Amino acid sequence: MTEPQKTAIVTGAAAGIGRAMVERLVADGWRVIGVDRTGASLDGAELLVGDAADPSVLALALERCGGSLDALVCSAGIPPSGPWESREHWDEVIAVDLTAPYEALRICMPGLVAARGSAVLVGSIVGAIEGSLRSPAYAAAKAGLEGLARSMAVIGASDGVRVNVVAPGAIATDFDERLLPADRRTDVPLGRMGTAEEVAAVIGFLIGPEASYVTGAIWPVDGGRVVLSTADAERMR
Repeated sequence: MTEPQKTAIVTGAAAGIGRAMVERLVADGWRVIGVDRTGASLDGAELLVGDAADPSVLALALERCGGSLDALVCSAGIPPSGPWESREHWDEVIAVDLTAPYEALRICMPGLVAARGSAVLVGSIVGAIEGSLRSPAYAAAKAGLEGLARSMAVIGASDGVRVNVVAPGAIATDFDERLLPADRRTDVPLGRMGTAEEVAAVIGFLIGPEASYVTGAIWPVDGGRVVLSTADAERMR
């Protein structure tokens, strides 16, 4: 008997980690609905152009999945910029990087319950582990994602819904500011930036059956950056 095709919604689907996740899921035979403000061609997936924080867009994405959702990946985000004292910047970053994942979970929870599905929020080592000189808003939003995920993991547990976070470090996408060459990162023990595909691989594990006993967890994908002391970083230069 053929198993039904699995369904996923990916926000921020047009670029970076979101796009890598869409490509991975499509290659694995999933039906994928991508959500992004920017129109783009997503081979094998359907793209809804709209705001990832808009309940009507999220509801339409869930409807396109038939109401049953195996995976929700919240990858839409605004990078840290500034100035830090800009209230406009604060409001925009909190809306996209924190409120939008909350809305996605709120709207999509019935579909996740129907499929006993899994959600992964794309966080960052900035926030819960590091501060941000440029953007306290970004750090606050990403730290808040971890509290949101832990809370939703508890809320969804009785219905078999799992919620986790991946926390990338320096990843070679347009999202990440290039302070050092990608292949010579003295602030990363592995010596290089990661790739969007490497982050997508961890997300793929977390939404899959091998991670069926993992929920409310934070998974750094940072090449060891957060375990490197300042003194050792200086020795690596």
